[in-house]
Amino acid sequence: MLALVKLNLRLDESYKYEDELLEHYIDTAEQYFKEATDHEFVISNSIHRNIVLLLTSHWYENRNIAITSDLDRTLTSMFLQAGLQRVDKDD
Repeated sequence: MLALVKLNLRLDESYKYEDELLEHYIDTAEQYFKEATDHEFVISNSIHRNIVLLLTSHWYENRNIAITSDLDRTLTSMFLQAGLQRVDKDD
């Protein structure tokens, strides 16, 4: 998952110092997914993987923002709802 996140963020091998932070965001996104959907994160499921990828990338790119905007919360909620609907169809 780390390699996919780095590819999405366009981070090359010179960003190895970011690996620990990215792994933290990945772990947090997987837990967030589990709590929001009441489904286990399955890495082989492309929908699950994409949700974690986008959440991780969003958190990394916005890590220095002190206040989360209402727009960020709204977009995250909409994204998770779309993911939930699709996940439920696959079960």
